[in-house]
Amino acid sequence: MKLFDWRLRDIPVVTYWDLQRIVSAASKKVELSFQSSQGTRIRVIPEERLVCFNEVRMSLYEIVELYLGLKKREHEAECKTLYCIVDGSLRKLMLSSSNKQYKVCKAREEWAPTLIVNGIVMHTLRRDPLEDARDKAVYVKRGARVLDTCACFGYTTRACLERGASYVLATEIDENVLELSTYNIYSSALGSSRVDLVNESILDVTPLLRDSSFDAVIHDPPRLMSETGDLYSEELYREFYRLLGRGGVLFHYTGATGSKYRGVNVQRGVIKRLRNVGFQIVRCVEGFGVYAVKP
Repeated sequence: MKLFDWRLRDIPVVTYWDLQRIVSAASKKVELSFQSSQGTRIRVIPEERLVCFNEVRMSLYEIVELYLGLKKREHEAECKTLYCIVDGSLRKLMLSSSNKQYKVCKAREEWAPTLIVNGIVMHTLRRDPLEDARDKAVYVKRGARVLDTCACFGYTTRACLERGASYVLATEIDENVLELSTYNIYSSALGSSRVDLVNESILDVTPLLRDSSFDAVIHDPPRLMSETGDLYSEELYREFYRLLGRGGVLFHYTGATGSKYRGVNVQRGVIKRLRNVGFQIVRCVEGFGVYAVKP
């Protein structure tokens, strides 16, 4: 298995709200020191026309000019872009590959960031993604061994560790997602000594794992599309059943209320296939997911 060595980057990351505070202090010509919700220490020194982001010094005028250029667009945006300071300049926290564009943003300052890929939201904009993750891990018990599929920014891994999991095997196929997570302080659980982070598809990882080696599986796939159909397949569910010990629990994310793919109710199809391989359904939450157990 291809392990990813997760380490938080020593690069300042700031939010739209941080930039607002900086510009406000500049307009009032008052010194200001505070810590960003992304962990960056910020100091505004109007007399010296400077802003310090951790140890990085930038022109206060440059930050004000950048903020005024993005103010209208970001103020109206439902999810506001994060920025990082690289080589002395402020840049959007984004990546582009041959056919995908990735953007990291926040719906509220006090919430963890979310990831948007080609316009599709990977977490949620309706509440803090960390709360969303905690609900997915609600049946994880202290000491449990957990398989976390499609880990993305590691929020469900974090929730499992908070509940006392002894070990989490987290898988994420997209290396660009993992690279962006290294800018995100909320993803730090991925670097825990209790976590192995694998940069491969869960479809390739499950055949390598022993029977009954996990107490819980959290399956959080992207929305059902032609290219993600295998992540909703009976074959994969059979593998999850094999990997869980007796009494092991599964959470399967299914998406928004009433969501359908080609006229088929996604949650209903998931429930049917889970039952086909032997799972008992514990609870279904419309617009969220299915909780099941291996009897």
